[in-house]
Amino acid sequence: MIKTRNTLSERWWDMWVAIFAMGVVLIVSWRLWVTEWTGDLYILVFLTFFAGLTGLALGYSKFSPLVAALFSAVYGTFCMGWLFGTTVDLDITWRERIVNHLSWRLQLSIEQFNANQAVTDPILFLVIMAVLLWIMASIATFIIVRQGSVWPVLIPLGISMLVVSHYDQDLARNTRFLMTFMFFTLILVGRINFLTRQKQWNQEGISTTHETHTVLTRAMIILALILVILAWLIPITPQQRTRYAELWLSLIETWEEFRGRFGDILVLETTTDTKTITFFDETMALGSGTPVSEGVVFTVEVTQPPPAAYRNYWYARSYDYYEDGKWTSSPGVVNTMRYPDDFQILFPDWVGGVPAAYSVTSQVGQVNNLYVTGLPTRVDRPVEALTRWISPTEEDLIALLASPELYLGETYQVESLVRVPTASQLRHSETEYPDWLARYTQLPADFSPRIASLAEDIVNMDDHPYDMAVAITRYLRINIEYARTIPPVPAGADPMEWFLFDHQAGFCNYYAAAQVLMLRSLGIPARFTVGYAPGEYDLLTQTYTVRELDSHAWPEVYFVDFGWVPFEPTVSQPALVLPRGSDPGSSDFIPPERGETPLIDDAIDEPIAEMDESPPTDLEEYEVLPPPVEGSTVAWILLIVFLLVMVLAVLILQRPDLFKITIDPLPVLLERLLLKCGKTVPDWLRRWSDLARMSPAQKAYRRLCRSLKILGLPSDPSLTPAERAQMLTRRIPQAYQPALEIVEQYHLDQFSDHLMIQGQSTAAGWQVLRMALKTRLRNIFTKQSIQ
Repeated sequence: MIKTRNTLSERWWDMWVAIFAMGVVLIVSWRLWVTEWTGDLYILVFLTFFAGLTGLALGYSKFSPLVAALFSAVYGTFCMGWLFGTTVDLDITWRERIVNHLSWRLQLSIEQFNANQAVTDPILFLVIMAVLLWIMASIATFIIVRQGSVWPVLIPLGISMLVVSHYDQDLARNTRFLMTFMFFTLILVGRINFLTRQKQWNQEGISTTHETHTVLTRAMIILALILVILAWLIPITPQQRTRYAELWLSLIETWEEFRGRFGDILVLETTTDTKTITFFDETMALGSGTPVSEGVVFTVEVTQPPPAAYRNYWYARSYDYYEDGKWTSSPGVVNTMRYPDDFQILFPDWVGGVPAAYSVTSQVGQVNNLYVTGLPTRVDRPVEALTRWISPTEEDLIALLASPELYLGETYQVESLVRVPTASQLRHSETEYPDWLARYTQLPADFSPRIASLAEDIVNMDDHPYDMAVAITRYLRINIEYARTIPPVPAGADPMEWFLFDHQAGFCNYYAAAQVLMLRSLGIPARFTVGYAPGEYDLLTQTYTVRELDSHAWPEVYFVDFGWVPFEPTVSQPALVLPRGSDPGSSDFIPPERGETPLIDDAIDEPIAEMDESPPTDLEEYEVLPPPVEGSTVAWILLIVFLLVMVLAVLILQRPDLFKITIDPLPVLLERLLLKCGKTVPDWLRRWSDLARMSPAQKAYRRLCRSLKILGLPSDPSLTPAERAQMLTRRIPQAYQPALEIVEQYHLDQFSDHLMIQGQSTAAGWQVLRMALKTRLRNIFTKQSIQ
């Protein structure tokens, strides 16, 4: 216990030191916060505060630096997770905030950076800044309290201030923060210097009073203020400014090269500049044209094929409310986060679901639309699910939104249940609809009676709703021409009336809206759905390429026990064909007469159970090419070969004796090259070169001396090698034999011409060093367990 008190008495703990040390580290994070480079920078100030407190507490504690570093890492991880979790404005659990939402955002940002793309989410920058600030702040306060060293910790903090100021060119702001930083720094340096002197005075028997502390503290504050004010008032001539600018540019030249590589992380966008693209928003107007661009929006690889008769419509969103030429969703839509490990949408138990799986790759950046087909059962990324509860245990999907948004090149996996009901099944489905479908029969208050009358003329009112839907589909495909663009709807005209009776031409939005409204006028629930048509299919790779011009809208009709079934009234798209099936209870099926509607096919004869589960392929028609070697594979091979060559070269230069090559070691060659060019040799290179020139016996003796230092034993330069070995063996008796071997080999190397067995001295040196490290660690943990 006495030893513990002595250890604690050696700490540089002082209330003023703690306050001004916290002030210094907080100024750096505060300076970064006021740049407003991105949102949520304020959490870095709180994080730095906790880091400073952690460093103060661990610096004053009895823990060794290694144990203190472990505690700091644990505290830092907790604080960062907690503070970053507070930035998530979602009604989700803390586990989902940290494990799912934040970790996924960070993963996407890292993938963007690795793909040499601009990082669109500031979380990567925030995490890097948080880690750096935690390390700097905790180490700074730890070293100040534990060792009383100021400059080794103030210099990195000051450089950080200068770097931030360099990229935030606000002269007044920079001046305020730099002056404040200098003020706190001067007081901190003065206070530590006073404590150093006080310890010396105490050792000499000179005591100090409380009044002395007060007077000196007041004097330091006044002196610091005077120095800061003088530094601010002293004018700078243009010549001096030029010299300072040249000096600064020379200092940051290396940093600029570094920034050129990592600029995607550091070049952030403010919240006002960040824009997420949404192709299908909460409102969908009929519009006056459809995209004609051939730009690729996304590609889809079929990883588990659906039934052959299934058409892949890439669903984005559906709408139920129509008014004044616009589709929206009526109130009651619920927005919830869904994650890969608990993705579940409680669809009704509709008939005929067959598993299918797709791999979708976005070719557009910062998009939040997620495209699926069928009834999605799993998505391997976080999404916002817009659903509507249709019963206490069932919900219907409105849309899936990527959260965070998709980045360019991101791939996500979708598993779905797809359904291909037969025409016979739909024709014999119930027509008593549940109450929740009432919103899907909504019509505008001023709905045109002409359109309602047209719908009644097209269908046979005694037919099943399926036959009515087919009849309206046939009518629109036969009587309405397709046009990618149309003139504006005349002022005061009903858009649907104008489309059906006057212009009689339009694109998918008008086709789908017309069918939905006509079906609703007949009491049949239907909804307006948007997304993309299947796109261009590659039979060999089983991949769809979906372009902007594939943007599409289509009607979906509800059938009891089967759910929403798509129809295709737009004549520019191939007719949507369902398997015909057989009438229940009929032993002999007789196909119906073919109607006089050449623009839509009859249902095919094969029932769904007999269909192939994958698109038909005939590989014999195609030349099978060997798989190409991708550029990334070649790059990795070249990189591995380059690294192996570099490792071999360094090994030869570092240890030429292993290869029986007569060549100077690498550090010696570097030192000689610098001297030949007239350059100054750095101290670290000189030390490395001296070490490389040492003989094995000298290196072994050097390890013996280092072992004494590790054990905390005094190292008197006047001690002989034998005396050092005796000192070591008194602490570690087991080291007697290797220490004796080291001393003997060292004496032979220095004072004789005898041949030596170099391997013995090298092995003995490492053996002694390992013993010293084990003894030191054992003493540390034994001391802590006793305390």
